[in-house]
Amino acid sequence: MKFLAIAAVAVLLIGCEKKETKEPSVETTAQYKENVSILLLTEKNNGEQSPPNFFWYDQNGKKISFAEFSKGKPVLVNFWATWCGPCIHETPDLVALNEEYAPKGALIIGISADRDDDALNLVSAFTKEKNVIYPIVIDNGDLEEAFGGLRGYPTTFYIDKNGKIVKKMIGAQSKETFAKEFDAIL
Repeated sequence: MKFLAIAAVAVLLIGCEKKETKEPSVETTAQYKENVSILLLTEKNNGEQSPPNFFWYDQNGKKISFAEFSKGKPVLVNFWATWCGPCIHETPDLVALNEEYAPKGALIIGISADRDDDALNLVSAFTKEKNVIYPIVIDNGDLEEAFGGLRGYPTTFYIDKNGKIVKKMIGAQSKETFAKEFDAIL
């Protein structure tokens, strides 16, 4: 029993390893449901401290640019997956953080690493069940690469008001840790 408790804590602290999955079908990439969108990567990070620009479509089909959407605002970008236990564990804290920090002008954007043919439905059902109202983009792998690659999920990036990546955290975090890092860039 003690071993199981230690293993569970280790998974929460370390995070989930990357899962090999199939790429979404063409039909899936043309769809969107509620706040879930498919990304279209337009720039790659060249090793600088700036995040890549990327686009998604909102529920009305309007194309949204990350660079314009986040301009002058502190942003938390969280890479996660529906199959990742630590990601699931921290989701309620991110939802609560969004409720608290959105009125202060801060943004949270979730980047889903789900890549199965049914990723859109999986992510949409998950976000509905967990009451996620911040934007979620489904990555095809290009965005994760553009952020410099990830060792596992969840991975969180903090971007300051000047558009610079100021912090990268790997593994599940608490609401208090998220808030402390957000407070530093408000």
